[in-house]
Amino acid sequence: MSLVYLNGQWQRPEEAAVSVFDRGFLFADGIYEVVPFYQGYPLEFEAHFARLENSLQAINIPNPHTQTEWLSICQTLAEGIANANAIIYIQVTRGAEYPRQHLPSNSLTPTVMATASAWTPPETTAPPVRVELMDDIRWLRCDIKSISLLGNILLKQQAAQCGAFEPILQRAGRITEGASCNYFMVKNGVLFTPPKDNLILPGITRDWVLSLAHQCGIPVEEQAFSVDDLMQADECFLTSSTREVQPVGFIGETAIANAKLGPITEQLAQAFRMSRPQGPALA
Repeated sequence: MSLVYLNGQWQRPEEAAVSVFDRGFLFADGIYEVVPFYQGYPLEFEAHFARLENSLQAINIPNPHTQTEWLSICQTLAEGIANANAIIYIQVTRGAEYPRQHLPSNSLTPTVMATASAWTPPETTAPPVRVELMDDIRWLRCDIKSISLLGNILLKQQAAQCGAFEPILQRAGRITEGASCNYFMVKNGVLFTPPKDNLILPGITRDWVLSLAHQCGIPVEEQAFSVDDLMQADECFLTSSTREVQPVGFIGETAIANAKLGPITEQLAQAFRMSRPQGPALA
């Protein structure tokens, strides 16, 4: 059984507890990070740490650990999982204070928690799935990996009620991302994905796939594209830490590439599996 890291202590999951006055519990005042480990080695740990740091800076919470300290914590957690194939979840909130008040005190000590769960990395490319086009109802700072995920949860629930694997979101006709993933489309041999701005989370898997595309000689355009553009795409896929490269066959009732796995999507999915970490996390 993997332990829980909580405020500098290692605890059994059933023993780990935080204050009912924690601002993460009361206000969703905090951030999180998710790091996939492959047989004990993380994918792009430096990038995950940088995103963690950026999210903390954006909401004015000091980073409680250095990059080396975070890596040690994550590796210890991964080692508690069979084969060390693990998803490490990190959460940092502003801390606890009483009485409850919207404006936080300046002297709070952040609450720091990290856990591990087992996962099985994909061995082959998954079959194409159906996603559902929905309005992006979330706030305007999606670049912060906030624990305030109610909008994402509602969208996932609605997508599931429609029988869809994931929502694909749009604002004023512009595609943004999913509730827990980034999206790509292929048109005339060119790979498109929305630019990194405040409307999307800067996905680590997203950036890794873009790097792989450059290595494979696939032209890349990081630019906004519309719902109409998407519906005329030759291929579509989504990316996330746990799903890597997931082909999309239907957007609502509209088939993409005859609902079959596209050649560029398959090339990138294979390249991803070949590029999985197999050595030390940091040079």
